[in-house]
Amino acid sequence: MARSDHITRLLVLAACWLLPVSAWAQVGGIRIDPQGLLHLVKVTGSSPASATPAAPQAIARRHATRTISLKRLEQSVSEHLDANRPLPPEIRYLAGLQRIDEVLLLPADSDVLLVGPAAGWTRLPSGEVVDPDSRRPVLELDDLALALRFASSLQRPVSFIGCSIDPTRDGVTNYTRYMKRLSAALNAQTIPRLVTGMQQAMGHQQVRVFGVPADSRFACKLVAADFRLKRVAMGFDRPPIKGLLNYMDLLTRASRSAVRRQHRFWFVATHEGISRSPDGTAWQFTGPGLAVRTAGAGDRDRVKKASPVARRLATHLSEKFSELARHIPVFGELDNLVRLAVAAEIAVHAPLGDSETRWQSQVLVDADRYQRTTMPAPQLVPSLASVRKARGRNWIFSVSGGVKIEPPPVQLKSFGTVDRRLEPRAQAARPGAATTSWWWD
Repeated sequence: MARSDHITRLLVLAACWLLPVSAWAQVGGIRIDPQGLLHLVKVTGSSPASATPAAPQAIARRHATRTISLKRLEQSVSEHLDANRPLPPEIRYLAGLQRIDEVLLLPADSDVLLVGPAAGWTRLPSGEVVDPDSRRPVLELDDLALALRFASSLQRPVSFIGCSIDPTRDGVTNYTRYMKRLSAALNAQTIPRLVTGMQQAMGHQQVRVFGVPADSRFACKLVAADFRLKRVAMGFDRPPIKGLLNYMDLLTRASRSAVRRQHRFWFVATHEGISRSPDGTAWQFTGPGLAVRTAGAGDRDRVKKASPVARRLATHLSEKFSELARHIPVFGELDNLVRLAVAAEIAVHAPLGDSETRWQSQVLVDADRYQRTTMPAPQLVPSLASVRKARGRNWIFSVSGGVKIEPPPVQLKSFGTVDRRLEPRAQAARPGAATTSWWWD
């Protein structure tokens, strides 16, 4: 490695602002140790947040439609890298942008604009960097870079971004044997021992990451969101949301036929609520764009039809997603990752009349020039088991899951709802002659 490249690498790492490694490698109350094992970090309301430099006053000012120019952003990043200067927090956190509501293409200017609400930030004890008031996570430059690299890849090894948390074959075998040996009646004294035995029999579940490097914060957010979904589904986490039900609650009310049915629950990007102008230069997002899906888990990875109870839970969690994201910020992180992935697809693949002048990333897509922060790659997750006794029967369940973000077919003119009201948006959002910054309100 050349000396200048080595210096650049050190400065990129310094851009984490000397945060403790455990703080940077933590999100959603999840920490990954050097061996790749996921740990749930206990977070209390009195836990101190890790030190993170405050946003500059101009960026901390709340605004509903902050605009970022990707062309100018890359120019600023390039200037910092060329001068061997660490990237400031306003670049790392994309001017406090909390959500992408619009993607505007300016082929005549070779530019792409991202528009959405923005404000300052703070780091939660659970690891997310969020708006201090709304607790909505802010977007991160590393995540944008990986979304652009996936969208720009000519030969994708996989067709989607996501993760999967699954029991091992040996774990399933050991778990089945353990359950068959059970004979003692359940009571308050035996249930804790049973739960421990179930978890030990299943052992650690394996983590697979797709579409992005496993040692990225992007990947950690995917895995953390999936793990927190499992905890909510099984009733381990109970956010203060009126009417929120979990799998165990629903099973308690169900018929006897629902007992002992294993299921998978996972997040999928639905890409619903995407509108575009007739000329394809303005795109607008509404709604979270995420839903929970379910299927019955069979032996040897065979998938079975989901039970009515499981389908009801998946629908219920999908409907409650926005409320869940307000209490579990890593779900908001997942929503941001979906929007970043879609925005990258639009920037790279949306059809334009004159494609030769469209913006193309030169810095963020270059893994040698812009070197993202790395962290331990998630590999193993502790198994969860739960026992509930109802209607004279024993209710014993463990669930697996994942996240799947498939890129939408933005290159098809039939994709998206055509909205003529969006047609003037791209030109109206262009920066004024006096604006030289890479972001503006």
